Amino acid sequence: MQYSILNTAQYHTLSPVAGCHIQDPQVSGWLLDPTNPSSCYPDLLNKHSKRPHTTPALGTKKVSQVISGLYSLYCLNMKLCFKLQSQGLWELYSDMELSMISVLAAMESHHIHVDKEALKRTSNLLGAKMKQLEQEAHRAAGQIFLVTSNTQLRTVLFEKLCLHKRCENKKLPKTINKQQQSTSEAALLQLQDLHPLPKIILEYRQVHKIKSTFVDGILSCMMSKNYVSSTWYQTSSVTGRVSAKHPNFQALPRQPLQITKKQYIEGKEEEVVTVHPRAMFIPQEGWTFLAADFCQVELRLLAHLSSDPELLRIFTNPQADVFTMLASQWKGVSEGEVTSEDREHAKRIVYSVVYGAGRERLSGILGVSAEQASRFQDSFLQTYKEVHAFIQRTIQQCHKQGYVLSIMGRRRTLPNINAPDWGIRMQAERQAVNFVVQGSAADLCKMAMIRIFKLVSSSSSRSVRLIAQLHDELLYEVEDSQVEQFADLVRSTMESLQHIDHLGVHLKVPLKVAVSSGKSWGSMSELNIPPMSPSPSL
Repeated sequence: MQYSILNTAQYHTLSPVAGCHIQDPQVSGWLLDPTNPSSCYPDLLNKHSKRPHTTPALGTKKVSQVISGLYSLYCLNMKLCFKLQSQGLWELYSDMELSMISVLAAMESHHIHVDKEALKRTSNLLGAKMKQLEQEAHRAAGQIFLVTSNTQLRTVLFEKLCLHKRCENKKLPKTINKQQQSTSEAALLQLQDLHPLPKIILEYRQVHKIKSTFVDGILSCMMSKNYVSSTWYQTSSVTGRVSAKHPNFQALPRQPLQITKKQYIEGKEEEVVTVHPRAMFIPQEGWTFLAADFCQVELRLLAHLSSDPELLRIFTNPQADVFTMLASQWKGVSEGEVTSEDREHAKRIVYSVVYGAGRERLSGILGVSAEQASRFQDSFLQTYKEVHAFIQRTIQQCHKQGYVLSIMGRRRTLPNINAPDWGIRMQAERQAVNFVVQGSAADLCKMAMIRIFKLVSSSSSRSVRLIAQLHDELLYEVEDSQVEQFADLVRSTMESLQHIDHLGVHLKVPLKVAVSSGKSWGSMSELNIPPMSPSPSL
């Protein structure tokens, strides 16, 4: 079924695709158990049937076997639909997830053009930089070793250089299994001021990651073509977010990397080259990339879910810098007194609350001690008392009923929420809070994709393609003459999701969408759109 939808999207207009009404048992099974979804039809059949099933090879009784197989499929689908209804998931399934099948099929049919020659030049540049860093690492260590080997690096750092002995008041992380000194990013960040080697290794790993994953990885997906087309997965995430592979657009770094090209001619200054994998993606001739991004959507959802008066007040001023106001409230100073460091700390701390990051992880992110990170979190939750109450309320509800829900009724069951092991139980509690916020953000983003897709497919004059979904951002390719008109439509549609009457969603805070455009994905500039026009009726 998905193949035929994809064919229709590739060779015809979007209207037949948008009009498809599909029942997909795999999507049903995933909604019922997103933590442990079935990977194939036989698994799904065995999981939801009373007796095990096997798929027989077609032999002389082909017709009867096909009829039997179709009947099993029908029975399975009816059983799954009944379970969805009994667990309050039917509206989410029928209104959102079934509509997403057509949206993703259309996305997969659209090719994204890539500057292949620029990618090859970038690959060569990064390869040369890796060799340079490897030589620098050998000089800093005073010996030749394999920089990609954690075992050899551990020997150099801790047996030869003994850097761990120079760490005063710092608890260096250790490996989980053997409890050896770790060579992880967190460990190297703590060691980087003691010796040149850790910083060199950190830079080497960054360059290697970009080259192998985001440059050579994309080249391998292109083969002899000048374009790529990702495979999009609807049922791979417990939070409801979609994911991509071959290539994974969602992992491409937003910020460019500065590469210093070492000069070997005396008196000649070192050349700094900017490498930006996103800049390699370009629209076709006569078209423009347009990105629409939900601004601070998880923080806005946290304000709605917690009803914290201080958080709600931040969003009453649409022109305010949200994180500056957040830091001002948290620190108890005026907005003018907030430093860039204060703003960054406030941003990191609030997201550590959303994602359930512990003090050790937060200390690594902020570059402070674990004790200081813990004090930051405590003082933040003291300032926003209703956020703390929301966290406790969510955890208590999960302990009582065994699952949590997003704002649109997406469900995640957490069997370990009452586990006797403290560590396992704490992880489940963090997952509960994280799911409510992230699952709700996924709901909003999917609803935006569906509504805009329906508007685009119902208009024969609108030349627009959704080519990627990046967490809270939608990336479109738009014909040049329609950029301004579509920018207004996409923003008004996304911001109108503050109220979704038929699902009973009424957010206490407005949604804000930033729209940008450009002739490459790496050179997008914000579009100043006039005040929002009335949202389209759907």
